[in-house]
Amino acid sequence: MDEHDLHRLAEIGIDVYVPRGASRPAQAAPPDAVAAPSAASPPAAGAAGQPGAGGVLLLGDASSARGAALLGAVARALAFARVACTRAAVAEEAALADARALVAFGEARARAAGAALSAQRQRELGWVVTVEAAALAGDARAKRALWSELKRIVRPLRRPARGDER
Repeated sequence: MDEHDLHRLAEIGIDVYVPRGASRPAQAAPPDAVAAPSAASPPAAGAAGQPGAGGVLLLGDASSARGAALLGAVARALAFARVACTRAAVAEEAALADARALVAFGEARARAAGAALSAQRQRELGWVVTVEAAALAGDARAKRALWSELKRIVRPLRRPARGDER
C-alpha cells in the first residue's frame, strides 16, 4: 500500500493498523488534513466544459438539491475510481469531443448529445442514459441500475494505481 492508498482509506474513514515492528511506508493523513487535497491525489471532477478531461461527461441538471446531490455522488464515485469527470448542463461540442463516455440524465439531453455527435463518434463513446437526476434520486432500483452501468463504462477508462496493473 502506498501513501495514495492510505490517504484514500483515510478519506472514507478507515484507520489502517500495522503490526508493531513492521515498517510503514508513510503515515495516513490525520482526519483534519483530509479536506485539503494533496498533489498526489487523483484529479477530482472537473468543471463544466474543462477541456482535456478525456473521461466521463455527466450531462444533467443540478438546479434542484436532490439532482445536485446525485450528480455530486456520481462525480465522487468516478473520482474514487480514478476516472476523470466533467459536468455540463447542456451538450456542448467541446465537452463532447473530449469525452470517452457519456452519462445523460434525461432523454432530451441524450438526444441533444446524439445530434451534436457524428455516428462514428457515437459508436466510440460509452453511453448511459437515465431519467432526470432529481427523479432518479428518489428511486432506489434506478440508482442501483445506474451504478451497475457506471461500473460497465468505467472499467475501460480506469487508470490503474501504482502497483495495481492487473
